[in-house]
Parts: sequence; C-alpha cells; structure tokens
Amino acid sequence: MSANEEREKRIKEKLLEIEDYTEVPVRAEDVDFMSIVHFNEYLNYFDFGFVSITSKLNFNVFESVKNGIVFPVKKVEIEYANSAIFGDIIKVHSRLLKVGNTSMTFAHKCYRKSDNVLLTKGVMVRLIMDMNTNKLIKITEFFKHLI
Repeated sequence: MSANEEREKRIKEKLLEIEDYTEVPVRAEDVDFMSIVHFNEYLNYFDFGFVSITSKLNFNVFESVKNGIVFPVKKVEIEYANSAIFGDIIKVHSRLLKVGNTSMTFAHKCYRKSDNVLLTKGVMVRLIMDMNTNKLIKITEFFKHLI
C-alpha cells in the first residue's frame, strides 16, 4: 500500500469513528394541523445532526458555506416509526456509515427525549462541492486535517 493510500485509509477510519447526539426542540412551525411534527421536518433534524457531527470534525459548516464549500444531499432514505408533538425535545443520533471518494453516508435516528422512543431513522448521502468551480471535492482531501 502506498503512503497516499495509507493516509486515505487512516482518514476514512477516523471519520467512521465519529458519532454525535444533539437535541432539537419541536417548534410551533414544525407541526402540522394535527399538532404532530410534519414528516418533512425530520430532514431538518437530520441537518441539525449533520451540523453537530461536523463540529466534531473541527470545521464549521457555516464558515465553509461562506467560502463556497457546500454539502449537497444526493440521496435520502427515511422510515417513520412514531410521532412527536410541539414541545417535545428530539434527540438526534448521527454517525457516518460509509466514506466514499466524493460522498459520505450518514445514519440518523431521532428519538423523543422524554421516553427515548424511536421516531424516525434514515440514511443521507452527502457530497462536498466547491461552488466556485462547481466540482466535487474528494472526501479524504477535505478532511486531511484529521491526521
């Protein structure tokens, strides 16, 4: 194995070790006319998980976006199990499942904090793209600071 391949392997291993829990309150604007969290809001909760887990990678998503580096979603799979209502606190568990050349696959699970009931789980594939060049960035190159 070349030195570059070894470096890329170590970066991917480091990324796969990271997981995160964050909490999000259910706001009035998150619920539908039945007073339960609207199904599409869980994607926003997954985004909260993404932002939180990336802070553990020593970079700030918002600063990256200001510099033209964005993290578009390529694919989402989601399964709903239970409902949350206004006032609930949602615990979002996020971890990396897979690191490809230009994509990262995240697993997200949302739980109601009060009773730890699973609300939804999903998988989200994200890319890293330089908006200045409109090109994808290699994951191991973007996270080379990890080793």
